[in-house]
Amino acid sequence: MLVTSAALFAIVVVAPTAELQDLRRLVGGGGERLDAAPAVPDGPGSYKFLQTQPQTDEPVGYDPCRAIEVEVNPQGAPEGYDELVDTAIAHTSGATGLRFERVGLTDRRPPKLTTARRQPVLVAWATADEVSALAGDVAGIGGSTGVELGFRDRRYVTGQVVLDADVFEDVRGDAYAAAQAIVDHEFGHLVGLDHVDDPRELMYSDNIGLTTYGPGDLKGLARLGNIPC
Repeated sequence: MLVTSAALFAIVVVAPTAELQDLRRLVGGGGERLDAAPAVPDGPGSYKFLQTQPQTDEPVGYDPCRAIEVEVNPQGAPEGYDELVDTAIAHTSGATGLRFERVGLTDRRPPKLTTARRQPVLVAWATADEVSALAGDVAGIGGSTGVELGFRDRRYVTGQVVLDADVFEDVRGDAYAAAQAIVDHEFGHLVGLDHVDDPRELMYSDNIGLTTYGPGDLKGLARLGNIPC
């Protein structure tokens, strides 16, 4: 399953509710982490963030004091799609310390990420006829929408992972591990990782046989998980 993945780059907009959240944090009302922050691994490895905070190299990511809710639209999904989604959640949560919660099924279809409203992440399967970004050798797209928290920082509040229904039509046997790697890759985009030019990382733009996050992927995911509330 030699396919290319595309990142759906995040959109950052100003949201009045986000400014109120920022004010609550400044007066001590920001809450506690839901799960422990992971240690950032030492050693070599390549990673890159989709967005960084203004004038710094700190990544934009999700609030670790809130669960990332996930809805799945099963239209066009392969048999066993639940295991693919749950495994990607487990891998990404384990690497970031972010908590994900499956909140059920939905009939929502892939939208353009232009809303600043907090809502569940959408996981769906589609074809290039519906989502033009899936044309060619693209097996999936993933990304998140962010808001500016007043004068302090930016946070993601929702996102989507859209997988090519044709690529995932038959993921039995030897194809399953490659399919899982694609879903994991797109969840990497969802929480804030960009593509890298290093074929030793799962966030390399082409799937060349890797089935797990590489050392640089894990470093970047850990940094995304160490964002303060």
